[in-house]
Amino acid sequence: MKRIIRQVFGTTRPKEIWGDLLTFERLVTKPIVHIVYWVGLGLLIIAAFAVAGITVGTVIKEGLPWGVLLALPFFIVGMLSILVGVLLWRGFCEFYLAVMSIADDLRHLRQYQEKLVQPEPRAYAASETPEAAAPEAAAPVADAPSPTVSDPEKNLLEDPFFRPRFEKREF
Repeated sequence: MKRIIRQVFGTTRPKEIWGDLLTFERLVTKPIVHIVYWVGLGLLIIAAFAVAGITVGTVIKEGLPWGVLLALPFFIVGMLSILVGVLLWRGFCEFYLAVMSIADDLRHLRQYQEKLVQPEPRAYAASETPEAAAPEAAAPVADAPSPTVSDPEKNLLEDPFFRPRFEKREF
């Protein structure tokens, strides 16, 4: 059980798990989508058995020559519909996993970019205290742009076609 909890949340500490749940720092539905996929697939298999049962019931009720003629198209259309349903359900779950993977990659890119660009703390003069510097900050002065990475190799967000693979860990 601890292995499953560690796989979903990345930790087994209750404080960190609740923190992740309340702050949306970690997307926990990515591992759960596998369970949802198998539940949906099970429901579609039950529907396939229902189509087969209705087909057999129609053959028994109507008799042999006309019952088969009525039930055969229903069986073929029903099974093709179940097959299309399975493919659509698989596509829906894969799309959801792709969206979660994109969100996870963007989160890691943002953390990596924040690691590269660290704003430098303002150095105060020896006679100046942070309280004395506060009135200067209150004056309406245009803010300087945030520091950016000047090295194009380090600025990963400038090239939209660059897709790095990072380890899934906290920076």
